[in-house]
Amino acid sequence: MSAFADDLKHAARLCRRSPGFMTFAVGSLAIAIGSATLVFSLVHQALVRSLPFRDPAALVWMYNARTERDRAPFSVPDLDDYQRENSTLAGVAVFTNWGANLTGIGPAERIEGTRVGGNFFQLLGAQPLIGRTLEPADEANNARVAVLAHGFWTRRFGRDPSIVGRDVLLNGAQYTVVGVLTPDFMFPFRDAELAVPVTIATDPRRTDRGANFLRVVARLNPGVTLQRAKEDLDAIARRLQQQYPEEDARKTGVNLFPLHAEIVRDYAQILWILFAAVAVFLVIGCGNLANLMFVRSIARAREFALRASLGAPGWRIARQLAVEASFVAGLGGIGGAILAAFGLSLWRVVEPANFPRRDAIALDAAALTFTIAVSLCVALVCTIVPARAAIRSSGARAAGGTRTQTGTRRERAVRHAFVAAQAAGSVLLLTCMGLASQGLARLEEVDAGFTPANALSMQLSLPPRTYRDAASIERFDDALRARFTSIGGIRAAGAVSLRPLSGLLSTMDVAFPDRPAPPPDEVPQAHFRIASAGYFSAAGIRVLAGREFTAEDRAGSQRVAIVSRTFADRHWPGATAIGRSVQIVQSAPSRPMEVVGVVSDVKQFGVDGSSTADLYVPLPQMPASQAPLVAARIYWIVRTDGDPRQFALRVREIVQSVDGDVAASNIQSLREVLDGSIAGWRANVRLLEAFAPLASLLCAAGVYAVASFSASARQRELAIRAALGATRRELTTRMVGEEMRPLAIGLAIGLAASVVAAPELGALLFKTSPLEPWPYALAALSLLGIGTSASYLPARRAGSSDPSELLRLS
Repeated sequence: MSAFADDLKHAARLCRRSPGFMTFAVGSLAIAIGSATLVFSLVHQALVRSLPFRDPAALVWMYNARTERDRAPFSVPDLDDYQRENSTLAGVAVFTNWGANLTGIGPAERIEGTRVGGNFFQLLGAQPLIGRTLEPADEANNARVAVLAHGFWTRRFGRDPSIVGRDVLLNGAQYTVVGVLTPDFMFPFRDAELAVPVTIATDPRRTDRGANFLRVVARLNPGVTLQRAKEDLDAIARRLQQQYPEEDARKTGVNLFPLHAEIVRDYAQILWILFAAVAVFLVIGCGNLANLMFVRSIARAREFALRASLGAPGWRIARQLAVEASFVAGLGGIGGAILAAFGLSLWRVVEPANFPRRDAIALDAAALTFTIAVSLCVALVCTIVPARAAIRSSGARAAGGTRTQTGTRRERAVRHAFVAAQAAGSVLLLTCMGLASQGLARLEEVDAGFTPANALSMQLSLPPRTYRDAASIERFDDALRARFTSIGGIRAAGAVSLRPLSGLLSTMDVAFPDRPAPPPDEVPQAHFRIASAGYFSAAGIRVLAGREFTAEDRAGSQRVAIVSRTFADRHWPGATAIGRSVQIVQSAPSRPMEVVGVVSDVKQFGVDGSSTADLYVPLPQMPASQAPLVAARIYWIVRTDGDPRQFALRVREIVQSVDGDVAASNIQSLREVLDGSIAGWRANVRLLEAFAPLASLLCAAGVYAVASFSASARQRELAIRAALGATRRELTTRMVGEEMRPLAIGLAIGLAASVVAAPELGALLFKTSPLEPWPYALAALSLLGIGTSASYLPARRAGSSDPSELLRLS
């Protein structure tokens, strides 16, 4: 122990005598480890950490596979058949979207929740934090009970444990809170803040095989694979398709996905790309320190030879280097942990609102363990190569060896290999950053189909007991629009069932009265929207032909519709859509609707998504079956003369004045909606844009440090060459050329690696080819410029020294 303490004191003395080396080594290592720890925390919480359920690997998200999409819900009769006939599932549990107005506790608030089967929590194997979860008896008895998510319990009730047993008003009905879930619990719908029992027994759709509204989570039997379960369920699907050719014509089978992977799938690829990038960054930072330690060991050859001549064994020298490396790596790890904590604080400011487990992301035990493990790996890497060189040189060199040596040929090759590896990693990151930045820039230029400037959006939820039908919703719509448009500064206002970029799906089968009915599996569909008068003007959606809805489009007037450009081009190619007739098909075709307008395509699911065939009908003419859905969620858009956020409080007050029980939520400008749709994308690209330049700077600093050592070690050689007639320019050029060789090799390797890695960027390459030349060229030029500058400065300084002075000193 005393020998170790002596080695530690010696390491500290060496660091104090070399403050420049210490600052650079610890600083670069802290940045690399801190960045890696930050990204590890995000990846671990969102993607790696298992769900807090019993045997989570056996849980799957079960989807109905259809001809037009691979992730669709089930109808009640179909799901009953799957449950009864399968031989591979241990159980299934249903859940559906659900939202509620929370009233009676301050202003009305819209709460996103979910209805779940009574066996939902038992199937998952989830335990509550306090109270209990929902039980099968709750569903059987249609009990009005609720379980709260931990975040909602914290935000609205201040973690008050007495909430269990108390009643809350949801949609005007009393629900008793029976439990609170643990902080790490994740609903399949990540935004859900509470759960209540599903009401299948009283649902009017329970006997309709064509009414697909149930989401399903299932548990596989022990030893059953996803493929085996899919084959079992697909066989049932084929039988149902034959038995019910009308209702199940487009239902082709069942798709199963691991539950955890499905919940976080919208962030999985981006986070893994980011983790790979920070791993390369970490290698660059560690390579920097390893090269510096290696160079220092070459410079200390005389010291090691003296130790060996005094009887010190090779392992003793290796132990001293290991302690020195561990000392530096330990300080770098501490600095990295501090930087990671600071970085997490910044991340909470810019993180996307729907990031998985955002409340649980912290510098926890797993992150600190990762930091310690990385620091130990750095210490090991920074010990092995220098120690081998030191032991070899201590046995081969005399204590009076020259100070001007730069090491053996093998040692120079190792030193250059470190530089080449750093250069390759920097080029790889710079190229991927350039490609991803180009993709983001092109994504930001996409026309979303609406005008985001000067528009405010908000979601309203109407109490279902008051607004039961289209007529009552229409009266509220008329009253609210009149109040909005009477306010100075508001130019237009209108409502729509689903706001652009909401990500919510609502489709309808459509038919055309002038055409024969197609086969059941070829019935066309449209993305269905219900809009009020003034909506298209308020949202800034361009009317390409015809007109938009007006106040004259009432329930008793001519049935009308508006279609998107894609809908018109698909069903009336090369002809005008104005004046044509279209029908929506539920149990039977509706009355024909005359197309009175064609509007621009609107991005409904994502800015990077393809155009959809949209069909709009006036709010007063909505199908009766849609009234409960519209009451539960309707979006209003208000177009203003100035900054729309200045009107947020005023529009909320107007809503409350029209009906105090209506909950207003998600009040944000359309610009914020648009930015929010790519927030996750942008945040990850920005992190990549930070890592790549930092990696280049670390590489440049490493090249500069190694070049400075080489120039210092070659003083005698340079003096002799100068004495023999070499000019300063020739000496400088020679030294720069030697230091640039490993950089050129690294550049070639990095460009080749970029060609292989670029396609893996996937979605980040929006409308960008993985082989687009400019990012590669800019990465190469950047590295060459940085490398040339870093090697030129010490070479110029050494080449301009006085030869006689150098010979005297040497």
